[in-house]
Amino acid sequence: MTKRERVRKALRHEEAERVPKGELCIEAGIANRLLGASYPADYQHYERDRRVRELLNIDIVNLGDWPEEDIGRDDRGRRIFRSIYGYDYVYSGLSKHIIRPPVADIRDAQRYRTPDIRRVSGEIITRFARETDLFVLAQIGGPVSMLDEMFPMEDYLVYCMENTREMRLIGERVMQFEIAKARLFLEAGAEAVIIADDIAFDNGAFLPPDIMEELVYPFYEAAIKEIQAFRDVPVLFHSDGDLRKMLDRLVECGFQGLQSLQPSAGMDMGEIKRRYGDALCLMGNIDLNYVMTFAPPEEVAEVVRRTIDVAAPGGGFILSTCNTLIDAIPVENALAMYRTADSYDWREPGPDGVLEI
Repeated sequence: MTKRERVRKALRHEEAERVPKGELCIEAGIANRLLGASYPADYQHYERDRRVRELLNIDIVNLGDWPEEDIGRDDRGRRIFRSIYGYDYVYSGLSKHIIRPPVADIRDAQRYRTPDIRRVSGEIITRFARETDLFVLAQIGGPVSMLDEMFPMEDYLVYCMENTREMRLIGERVMQFEIAKARLFLEAGAEAVIIADDIAFDNGAFLPPDIMEELVYPFYEAAIKEIQAFRDVPVLFHSDGDLRKMLDRLVECGFQGLQSLQPSAGMDMGEIKRRYGDALCLMGNIDLNYVMTFAPPEEVAEVVRRTIDVAAPGGGFILSTCNTLIDAIPVENALAMYRTADSYDWREPGPDGVLEI
């Protein structure tokens, strides 16, 4: 079975000969340590990203495009960038700080212009689709994360509550761009789309339910409808945090998969599999707070086996961390996670002849 076939079966809620595996991203630092190489630290790099997935026997590559311009340096020598979404920020090497929002006064939201799709390239998607057997997942943004990145978070939350009409106007224009990106990525060879949109803290949603109904869910519904009218592909959703009170609504929006399932935020794989396993292909749930970053490899392997036991029967499961394979993960833990998944068959009978599920 090819990698693409394996992922397609998971998305159809069918069992494959082994659990498919993937990550939203494998950060450059851990990729280089795994490979014993020194590839550039670019967010996406074809050779590095292909080789590290070959090493880990991963089935999926997730790709996108976020154009920006390097427009100079501040008085401390830090680089200043201009995002395609219309804001300027300073990057320290570890974090970014917005120095100019996309509109000087939120009451002037009508001046905000839809980002220019002509600046987006699907080249890396085309290359992975043509030159590898990886299942290509295309990432676009959503109405929370993309707007949250435009303003300091405190301002974003206040604007959502007090300037809801203006935020909806900006959200409409941003989502026009994201949907256009999805079409471009599908034309380039992607087989599914994931809307990455962090909407929750570890203890629940950023925004109250009425604001979610005004500024978030309608955009998801419209995006899924337009994407699938263009091409009938699965649309998945990513968000960290505790989504339990929002899962019914996310299913109603039309999502067919969910990535993250952060265990430290109460996202219990067994409970979610029981309640939503027929509606959603579940991807993630391997803890980053402790297991992948601090536990010994033997504990990583045991957590992977337990997660597969709960999530794999009946299909509809893709193994990944609960976010991305981050630089803080020791190499031996990354290897333990993926080698265990390759070698473990949850359908094999135990020593007493009983199937271990």
